[in-house]
Amino acid sequence: MMKKVSKDDKLFYFEKHFFTLDGLWMIEAENEVGWDKALKIDLEVWIKLLRIIIRRLKKYLKIQSNGLKDLMEILTFRWSVEGWTYEIIKCNQEEAKVIVNACPYKSIMDRNPERHEKIELICKNMCIPFYQAIVKEFNPNIKVERSKYMGLGDSECDFTFKE
Repeated sequence: MMKKVSKDDKLFYFEKHFFTLDGLWMIEAENEVGWDKALKIDLEVWIKLLRIIIRRLKKYLKIQSNGLKDLMEILTFRWSVEGWTYEIIKCNQEEAKVIVNACPYKSIMDRNPERHEKIELICKNMCIPFYQAIVKEFNPNIKVERSKYMGLGDSECDFTFKE
């Protein structure tokens, strides 16, 4: 007998498999083409994916412009959906500051002892350039500054966005 699938069922299914797919893809790509090439491909794919996500979220959230507050609305929506723990310290037209206390991607790697040595590499070569590229593409007038990175040993990550 087939169960009628609810929106909650769909959410459970896609939420649980989203991170699994990302991790499995990276591990298999790494096995096939090596770490450096796999990470380069992963970064390119994630930048392209987030372009699509941003475009769709702008429509979904009815965002008409590309200002700093719009970027914050999109990023915090994404982070909330993905299960990040963060605190907005400041958010106005000129500046926004966010502290991230838990990142689901780092948490997944923390749980897998075989991936611990990759955390710093993912932070340096994936996360940092990823946010630089996405912010620049969203609005070249917005700059992102960071000084704390959980993947590099800090207790939190920070993001300061200035327009």
